Amino acid sequence: MAQREIFNIKSIKEKKYHRMDISAEYAALMGYPEKKFTGIAYGESGSGKSVYILQFANYFAKHFGKALYNSHEERVSQTIQDRVNNFNIDAEKLYIANGLPFDRMCNYIEKNYYRLVIIDSVKYMNFTIDQLKEMRERFAKRQLSIFMVDFGTAKGRPASGKDLIHASDIKMYFRDGKVNSISRYTDKPADKRLFIPQTANSLPSLFEYR
Repeated sequence: MAQREIFNIKSIKEKKYHRMDISAEYAALMGYPEKKFTGIAYGESGSGKSVYILQFANYFAKHFGKALYNSHEERVSQTIQDRVNNFNIDAEKLYIANGLPFDRMCNYIEKNYYRLVIIDSVKYMNFTIDQLKEMRERFAKRQLSIFMVDFGTAKGRPASGKDLIHASDIKMYFRDGKVNSISRYTDKPADKRLFIPQTANSLPSLFEYR
């Protein structure tokens, strides 16, 4: 059946969307996104973006379905093991991929029906806007969410350029232990402190800051 192309106002008002009823902690930054959202998390190295997105993947896998974390930058390594142990990553439906290239990643999604895919990072995977479009078309009938991780030194300027950020429903910029989030599912941007950066006299309290 061909996809509908034209909607009148009444049909738009009555159309039902499947949204994620996520916890208040995540909703404060993301709102309540559709179960087919696209997000991007970007910032400098050590800003906390990968830990935050891994924690979100862990939460997602416990409540919404299978999640695949495609680790390109660190691959499956001791640093990933340390992160899993240090931050209580324990969801049975969360899987870590060892640097899968695009085609093989899509094949795994096809066969295993993942609901969330994390690409960390788009630079190391060479992930492009055309590949994002291809995934959206290929998995159009599935409730598949995609979260991309990227570098970036300023808000609104991820290293990958404007295309991926413009295609994202949720845009999260990480810097100095803080995150700024702009989401299509919230009324206004949101800020949150995640951890206190390490200084000469203190250790970072990563994601335990209140």
